[in-house]
Amino acid sequence: MERSLTEGGSTRVALLIAYDGRLFSGWQIQPLDRTIQGTVEDRLASLLGGSIRITGAGRTDAGVSAWGQIAHFDLPESVTIPVDRLGRILNQELPPEVRILGSRRVDPGFHARYSALQKIYKYSFRWLPGTLSRHPADNPISSCLHPPFDLERARSASRLFVGTHDFRHFSVVSSCPENPTRTISGIFWEKTTEGLSFWISGPGFLHRMVRMIGGFLRDVGQGTREEGELAPMLKAGSTKASFRPVSPLPPEGLALVRVLYGANDPFDPRSQT
Repeated sequence: MERSLTEGGSTRVALLIAYDGRLFSGWQIQPLDRTIQGTVEDRLASLLGGSIRITGAGRTDAGVSAWGQIAHFDLPESVTIPVDRLGRILNQELPPEVRILGSRRVDPGFHARYSALQKIYKYSFRWLPGTLSRHPADNPISSCLHPPFDLERARSASRLFVGTHDFRHFSVVSSCPENPTRTISGIFWEKTTEGLSFWISGPGFLHRMVRMIGGFLRDVGQGTREEGELAPMLKAGSTKASFRPVSPLPPEGLALVRVLYGANDPFDPRSQT
């Protein structure tokens, strides 16, 4: 029988994790699929000699990457490995697609998910002719965008998302919670050498919400949807049958950039690369 290490005294540890999500079936552990949580837990179990459960700040979907995922777990007091060296040791065992960027001792009350104040995501587009779906020099975290694209239209529609709204039409029906109200703190568009990126932040997001907001904004920019469609869709209690469905952006262009915890942040966001 596998030995549990959670009994007795322990130290809570926070991890700063980066990963290429294209090679995984999302963050959350699954019995038959390769996931980020499962991969890190397996390596921790091998290193520490017993099962360890880690808790992430959010459950990124299959194909979605991260530059700054935060997770926590409880390290038994019997383990003599210094906490600040734990990440470097784990990286020797983890596959190259997953890297621990930092490990810190935190207060016992710290919780990677429930202590989070803001999450920041970035979606990256690469300009491509309409005849192509890939570029041979693709950035691992990007997806294609075919011109023409009206950036000012996309920016105008973005402003309507900011604030607190009912986002039931920007999530998956089967996993949408009873209360689908969420808050968007800001959306920012950035021109890059290869194409465009948009940044979005908020305290928390529904399943596929970021990709579906991005899909709506892409369609507005390409002229296949109108900004005027949005206000009724964000109205509390509106029915799904009343609106044209929103197509989510492909997962490979999305990355969780950072999770912020304010004064209790275990990792200084200014030092994160």
